[in-house]
Amino acid sequence: MKNYLSKMAEKIGISLTDEMLTKFEIFYRLLLDANRYMNLTAITDKKEVVLKHFIDSIALINFVDLSRTKIIDVGTGAGFPGIPLAIMFPDAQFVLMDSLNKRLKFINQVIEDCHLENVKTVHGRAEDLGQMEEYREKFDYCVSRAVAFLPVLLELCIPFVKVNGKLISYKSELLAEELEQSEHALSILHCTLEEKYSYTIPDSNIFRVFAVFSKNKILERKYPRPAGKLKKKPL
Repeated sequence: MKNYLSKMAEKIGISLTDEMLTKFEIFYRLLLDANRYMNLTAITDKKEVVLKHFIDSIALINFVDLSRTKIIDVGTGAGFPGIPLAIMFPDAQFVLMDSLNKRLKFINQVIEDCHLENVKTVHGRAEDLGQMEEYREKFDYCVSRAVAFLPVLLELCIPFVKVNGKLISYKSELLAEELEQSEHALSILHCTLEEKYSYTIPDSNIFRVFAVFSKNKILERKYPRPAGKLKKKPL
């Protein structure tokens, strides 16, 4: 796994140290072990884990420097992209958020075994945590991968971001369609699409887009709305 990960990372211009590769290997083994009794991921083949989870998560560093920033991963699931990014940026502080506590128990084991001192977890729904002073408008970056349709995702994530901070959404070729349906949400939530970065995962034909949204001013307190309203009537 380490050799294949190293080669695929080099194909996109990323160099992984021995220490980083060891942490990825520990993460990989823990993921496979836990997945036998917990539904963390449908992807378990070594090459697919490397490409669709690890490379997909870390490719962002070719476009955005997260060094010495504070990042929240909303809906982290099995720890993607938060754990891989935390391995790559040991000087950044990460909060990994998920609504299922069993996933966070797994992630806490990864944090312990990989000695990731820059990662904390929080259990809860984004709709609730986004209203709490401890998390509201406290982060330089919010990242989110495969969580929700863009108008919903914006309302879930933008409350965590500081003014002039960024939301980075991991998207596919469907981004253009989602953007067309997000104009009202972008206006209401005071954010703009700042940049789009696209690439293809090596050794595959999988196309990815990183959509970077900039938050322009303080958000009205009524956002995010409760889960029922937010999902039944997206902005």
